[in-house]
Amino acid sequence: MRFYEGNHAYEVERVLDPATQVYSGWRYKIYRIRPNQELLRSGEAATQQEAEKAGRKALAQVVRAERNEKSKGSNRAA
Repeated sequence: MRFYEGNHAYEVERVLDPATQVYSGWRYKIYRIRPNQELLRSGEAATQQEAEKAGRKALAQVVRAERNEKSKGSNRAA
């Protein structure tokens, strides 16, 4: 499942253990989708709910950090 927020998205997927072919948890991935798709962060969690919560938190941190970088850049130009 992928959830979009502006120019970013987070994705939640089940993790399949290649040795046993048994699902062993959940993974989240944070992407910048514009101008090109770019993986920014990823992590794992035991349950889908934990992965979604961690994905939302990581996405908020990425968006906040990029917003702060933009504001610092515009302050330097002034």
